Amino acid sequence: MAKVNHRSMRLFEDKLTERQQEFIDDFSMAYSNKFESSKKWIQEKRFVYCDWMNALTFKKSIKELIFPIFSKRSKGAHFEDIDGNLLTDIAMGYGVNFWGHNPDFVKKAISERLELGVELGPQLKLSAEVAELISELTGVERVAFCNSGTEAVMTTIRIARGKTGKNKIVIFKGSYHGTFDGVLGVGNFNSVKPISIGTPDNFVKDLYVLDYGASESLEFIKKNIKEIAAVIVEPVQSRNPALRPKEFLHNLREITSTTYTALIFDETITGFRISPGGAQKYFDVMADLVVYGKALGGGMPISAVAGKDEYMQLLDGGMWQFGDKSAPHDNVIFHAGTYYKHPLSIAAAKASLTEIKKRKNSIYEEMRANMAYLAESLNGYFKGKNIPLRLDYCESMFRFFGLGRYDLTLEPLELDLLFKILIYNNIYTWEKRTCFISAAHTRQDIESIINAFKLSVETLRTGGFEFIID
Repeated sequence: MAKVNHRSMRLFEDKLTERQQEFIDDFSMAYSNKFESSKKWIQEKRFVYCDWMNALTFKKSIKELIFPIFSKRSKGAHFEDIDGNLLTDIAMGYGVNFWGHNPDFVKKAISERLELGVELGPQLKLSAEVAELISELTGVERVAFCNSGTEAVMTTIRIARGKTGKNKIVIFKGSYHGTFDGVLGVGNFNSVKPISIGTPDNFVKDLYVLDYGASESLEFIKKNIKEIAAVIVEPVQSRNPALRPKEFLHNLREITSTTYTALIFDETITGFRISPGGAQKYFDVMADLVVYGKALGGGMPISAVAGKDEYMQLLDGGMWQFGDKSAPHDNVIFHAGTYYKHPLSIAAAKASLTEIKKRKNSIYEEMRANMAYLAESLNGYFKGKNIPLRLDYCESMFRFFGLGRYDLTLEPLELDLLFKILIYNNIYTWEKRTCFISAAHTRQDIESIINAFKLSVETLRTGGFEFIID
């Protein structure tokens, strides 16, 4: 069983200086006062409201800062919390809010559908229209719907195993494919164990975990290809957006296409965000199966399983028509969900995709320019001030790293404090730190982020934290 070394997470805390401790105490009081209602609310509801977000990044030395910010309303790139603070959001719903919060065209589509009704038995014409839009923008042949990226990943793996008759699945270190037990493994090559308690060893016995972009991984896949049903890739890893191994993906496509192995792109985050055609168009690689989510739904819960007809046939038995002897085949997997194709989510997805289709020649360029400006400004500041931080990004997705500690799971105390100070300065990030800008972020918003980050760094340094990261 994989275990987290909690001692290593608290190591720095044991060495706090008097100046640092005083800074934490003073800042904790100021932060708690500013977000008083959020802290009070979670304390009152902590027992009944069981949510892992309430304890993320927990460290004893900053215990008084560990509480979520509760929102009251939102619009565009901002939200107002229950204390009346207005924050610029760079979490953006973990990548969901491509258009920003509460876009008018999505709100209009949901309102119109809500007025008509929310049916879960009869089919909606809208569902097929959304499938056509996905196909048009990305080039996939067929599309089916789920509620979440986790469900869609489960479905693609089931399709791959059903199609190939093989069981082994390859994933890559640093990738995230949701909460399905079958992909919750850590390790290397043949030595894979569950990522946490609650997942039996047996659930990951058919899982290989390899290094993304490494030639050794390609060699391992070649050597074991006869037993591999699918290789599932997060083409641009949300935990490592600077790693974009185009040649590796092309080689991977060549290996899998000639060996009866499915190549699955998990584009839950990259789909419709890094380009209208997603990572397939970005890298010029067509996968066998693709997962879409987040930006697809315009803020509503929805995901899609898409891909080549020869694989998608395992969902519905394939194409047939009236008036002849054609029929669906019975070599299908089990696929069901009460809320799949939920009318409100489908309506929001159509509105979002229609807007992408209409504005694709301008909106991506605008977001790309804003992101480049943010990265160049902050990285220039970090370098000029000799601060061991770096902003890595791909299109409108970004993440901060501490140089010398490129750890995707643990963060030193300095970074935890820095992000809390950033929130105090009205720039909101979520606890796992993958950040996004949206189509609603203006250049003025970007300037606000830059200025708040500089102020936060300098504030932290006044407390005796010099970003000494081993």
